[in-house]
Amino acid sequence: MTKIQIIKTRFRHLNIRISNLFRISTFGFRILPQKGVSLLFVVLIMSVILSVGAGISVILIQQTKMIGEIGHSVVSFYAADSGVEQQLYDLYKIPPEKTHMPQYSSVLNNTASYNVTAKCSNTAECYVGFAVDENCTALNYCIKSVGSYEKTKRAIEIEY
Repeated sequence: MTKIQIIKTRFRHLNIRISNLFRISTFGFRILPQKGVSLLFVVLIMSVILSVGAGISVILIQQTKMIGEIGHSVVSFYAADSGVEQQLYDLYKIPPEKTHMPQYSSVLNNTASYNVTAKCSNTAECYVGFAVDENCTALNYCIKSVGSYEKTKRAIEIEY
């Protein structure tokens, strides 16, 4: 018996063809039996699905945080609006002989706060204590109010 016949008889009961064991590709590499290739594809596909899911969840968490901060932005804006209203009330409703404040700072019931500053224009007669601003082009006053809530700040500036 030749060596090839001995090898054939040994592998016959394993149901493996000898030509498949020693098959060589066109590039010169030895091709092995393709056992477990489907398992490899399943692992690759599952890792792609997992990474896409993780990416989507990160984006959704960031969007949820941003939506919560939009509410803080609205509260900050209304706090700034309250500061402007307070300054306008001071300028128009308090009699001229009483003391007028060029700056206000207050904390509201919802822990929002505002800082408001009023400056006089060049052409107007100002109350005592108001600074004249060369950049103010209004007829009377320039009012700037900054409202803040949590980590968010919003500002309103008016000229009248």
